[in-house]
Amino acid sequence: MIALTTYAQRRTELSQRVGRPILLMGNGQRSRNLPMSPLPFRQDSSFLYFTGCTRPGAALLLVDGESTLYLPPPADDDALWHGHAETLEDMAAEVGIHRVADQRQLESDAARLSGLATIAVPDLAQTQRVSRIIGQELIFGGPNGDDALIEAIIQMRRTLTDEEINEMRATAQVTEAAHRAAMAATRPGGHERDVAAAFESVVARAGLTTAYPSIVTVRGEVLHNFHHTNPLLEGQLMLLDGGAEAASGYATDVTRTWPVSGAFSGRQEAAYSAVLEAQRQSIDLCRAGVRYREVHTRSSQVIGQFMRDEGLLTCSVDAAVETGAPALFFPHGVGHLIGLDVHDLENFGDRAAYPADRTRSAQFGTGYLRLDLDLEAGMVVTVEPGFYVVPAILEDPVLRERFKDQVDFSAAATWDGFGGIRIEDDVAVTHDAPDVLTGSIPKEIGDLLSCIGR
Repeated sequence: MIALTTYAQRRTELSQRVGRPILLMGNGQRSRNLPMSPLPFRQDSSFLYFTGCTRPGAALLLVDGESTLYLPPPADDDALWHGHAETLEDMAAEVGIHRVADQRQLESDAARLSGLATIAVPDLAQTQRVSRIIGQELIFGGPNGDDALIEAIIQMRRTLTDEEINEMRATAQVTEAAHRAAMAATRPGGHERDVAAAFESVVARAGLTTAYPSIVTVRGEVLHNFHHTNPLLEGQLMLLDGGAEAASGYATDVTRTWPVSGAFSGRQEAAYSAVLEAQRQSIDLCRAGVRYREVHTRSSQVIGQFMRDEGLLTCSVDAAVETGAPALFFPHGVGHLIGLDVHDLENFGDRAAYPADRTRSAQFGTGYLRLDLDLEAGMVVTVEPGFYVVPAILEDPVLRERFKDQVDFSAAATWDGFGGIRIEDDVAVTHDAPDVLTGSIPKEIGDLLSCIGR
């Protein structure tokens, strides 16, 4: 858990950085269908970062370093339906804040403040409420709010302390157990649902939640395939992209790929070994001062060499990487920041992940690179190269014309039905060797195969 003193120190630093009154909104409770039937609640990450408060409908006013937490009062019949009814003071004391008010007072209290800095949150109703308070439309993921406040949040959240990294490290232990359980549940004649249930039950039994909808599929070429609808057949590859989330909100994001039958075919093993080598070399670059784009380029080079060895490339690896040809089989960026969000700070767009003098590439594949910063000690990033045979890419007439002198599309057609391979770990950047927080989850071929169907 994160210490209450840490949250207090964060609020003090934020107040000093911004120098004006700050209003932070939390998410509200949203209904699944009936008003009494809510969706699973997840607090806004920035609100969570500064308060540790997981109560729906909360808000924070921060004025001259003094914090007031606004909370919805318990309903009159709360004790009947939910047991003991806590007071507002009890709720606030849980997170170390001693000034508390009924959230219905927020508008009147905020109206007495000038120059109020605020940001949008994922909950549309809460964002609309704060928009009315400041008289300016905010949109989560769009016009997010006050520039100085956003910049302060980015600078504070982008590098993690040892306390935060230890939260991720502990959560990674649960993620490891869940991946091992999923591997053990994999066998021909089974189903994706069996594997997904094995993974998610371990997370639930540990008292945690999944950090995002788990991708558990034998259709690994579909990059964000959240549907668990397929039976498991001999010869297929199982791809599982899943992670646990701590009660404090810190996430893990791990992908492993393994053969359903417990043994790779020759072609599968060759491709898997290439992706593993790409990841190994790319992880080794995750050191302070290295530009993250170089991490991506290294994976592209290794995947490109594999394509060359397999007759998929008809040009040199250097020429292919320069024009982006490996992206036909590795069509996404090599990773992203991770912390309180799986794709950390991406609600603020590229300003959190690209310096002012760098922009996204217009090149196919490289344009999906989510991070192009020079790495700093304390950043935690994912490294997740892959190799996928995606018919929609290989049959695209524009791409076929663009890469006709570099890719043998006839050779590529012989890979139809291969699926996809991705190997992903969470890596803490240091001045020395990278710290792979999820490195104990099996991925070396011998270790991996020993876990399947047992």
